[in-house]
Amino acid sequence: MFELIDLFSITATGLEPLVIPAIIAAGTIQVVSTIQQGRAAKAQGRAQAEIAARNALLAERQAEEQRVAAVAAALKQEREGKALKGRQRALFAKSGVELRGTPLSVIVETAQNLEADRLTILREGAIRAGTSQAQADIFRAQGVSAKARGRAKKRASILSAVGTGLSTVGSVGVAQSEGFRAFRSKG
Repeated sequence: MFELIDLFSITATGLEPLVIPAIIAAGTIQVVSTIQQGRAAKAQGRAQAEIAARNALLAERQAEEQRVAAVAAALKQEREGKALKGRQRALFAKSGVELRGTPLSVIVETAQNLEADRLTILREGAIRAGTSQAQADIFRAQGVSAKARGRAKKRASILSAVGTGLSTVGSVGVAQSEGFRAFRSKG
């Protein structure tokens, strides 16, 4: 960007007519550039929010897949457990053992272990799904934050552009005043 001091030194070279247009051009370029930066920041925030939303959707899908997989694994384990309990009973019956005392305790303990395994499968699936859902929530929050940052940067760029515009107007006034003083001192 142009330095206003350098532009003022032009008056000593006799190029006074160029000072004010140069100041205005420099100020205009800076205002437009600042506004464009704000628009770009807002667009970037919007893009980051869209990416975060997609990531959140993927994490939610993953959570649902983990829930479904856990239920399927629990059902498979339950079917296998029923088959195991059936084989135990058949073996006890084939051997002529009555289902009392130790044989009954073995069957009950097997049933308890199988149910504990089934519940563990469901619990671990729920934990994995909960972790994925939490990640989805984090992605959504990041998206909202990115969008808000983009809007805030755009507002800040507009304020900065207004400040630059006002500064340019002031510089033009100073340049006109300097030119007027130089004109009076020559006359």
